[in-house]
Amino acid sequence: MVRNFRLNLLQLLKSGNIDLCFANEDEAKELLRGEQNPDPEVAVEFLANHCRWAVVTLGSNGCIAKHGKEIVRVPAIGGANTTDATGAGDLFTSGFLYGLVKGLSLEECCKVGTCSGGSVIRSLGGEVTPENWQWMNKQMQIRGLTLPDIRN
Repeated sequence: MVRNFRLNLLQLLKSGNIDLCFANEDEAKELLRGEQNPDPEVAVEFLANHCRWAVVTLGSNGCIAKHGKEIVRVPAIGGANTTDATGAGDLFTSGFLYGLVKGLSLEECCKVGTCSGGSVIRSLGGEVTPENWQWMNKQMQIRGLTLPDIRN
């Protein structure tokens, strides 16, 4: 999407109407195409200049995020053997947003995101199986993070 709509996305970012922006590493590099050093740190700084919350996911290397003057880098969750990355970005985003809604810190939001994203890569098809849900909850407990209430 960034490749096809780069100029439109840049214009939208520069409008000041975006509060939160997520990009994966490839999208961030494409957005900064032509820059001398389009690494994740430069990308998250660029995004943060145009929105309040900026997050760049780095696949097996976790993520980097910035809010205000705070910048954090959170590694991927260990023990997650990648079977299929389908849905990992969506699950990362949902976990991050869950943390944000719950009032967690930037670092904690990133940790919840990495736990969520890590849960879906453990099996085929972009589905969080019951076993992977348990794995995610265990990872969140290990990190002292608030668990979602999934009771009906």
